[in-house]
Amino acid sequence: MASTSKSPRDDPIWTSLRAGAQALVDKEPLMGGFVYATILNQPTFERALGFLLASKIANATILAGQWNDLIMDAMNATNEGKNREYNGPGTGSIGDAARADLKAIVERDPACPSYTHAFCFFKGFQGLQAQRVAHWLWGHQRKVLACKMQSLISEVYGMDLHPAARFGRGIMIDHGHGVVVGETAVVDDDCTLLHGVTLGGTGKVRGDRHPKLGKRVVVGSNASVLGNIKVGHDCKIGAGAALMHDLPPRTTVVGHKGRVVTKKQITSKL
Repeated sequence: MASTSKSPRDDPIWTSLRAGAQALVDKEPLMGGFVYATILNQPTFERALGFLLASKIANATILAGQWNDLIMDAMNATNEGKNREYNGPGTGSIGDAARADLKAIVERDPACPSYTHAFCFFKGFQGLQAQRVAHWLWGHQRKVLACKMQSLISEVYGMDLHPAARFGRGIMIDHGHGVVVGETAVVDDDCTLLHGVTLGGTGKVRGDRHPKLGKRVVVGSNASVLGNIKVGHDCKIGAGAALMHDLPPRTTVVGHKGRVVTKKQITSKL
């Protein structure tokens, strides 16, 4: 199978990932088997990611090798078309999106010391990359297999991401546990979702029924954003908030009734 991934010499994140992997093994030799199999024995970032995801979701009925071949098909296909005009979230190279997600995690999460740490141990990152593969399957009319992958992602990572949902790049799903994203949801570039977030429907309509998040939106832990609503760029939705109406850009919402807090109000409380 031909690979269209970047040359390792032109891939700084892969270089950093390998250096961190070697340092991890030097510090903790017991991790050697996992780290060598997952990273140090792999030729490219895409191959390492494919091996990691396949080993996580494999079971007795669909083996790791079968998943690995399928995942690499998705990565190679999206990589070949990555230079086409960008058409919004859910399009482009899975490998490049994964690199952007890793970079976002290291930049935004003070608990993350390196790309290697996020790659190996952050289930929010891993579950999102598996959803990107399921999204490719869904778009190529392999919906039954995409739904099987969704089910396995839920079982393994504790997060339920519909294969049709569209994610941009530079996404951080922190912790990942309990995150639910519905079928027609859109999460644009550089958004952050904390644990327990729901991007769901109201249960009253069919069709296009889930939220559309703009760029750089932050959704706090256990917040619920419901219905076919638009959340503008740079909005912040507080922990535990419930939102069922559109938000203009740069708006902050708090509380279970989704109360809008203006910049003036925020400043006066500081």
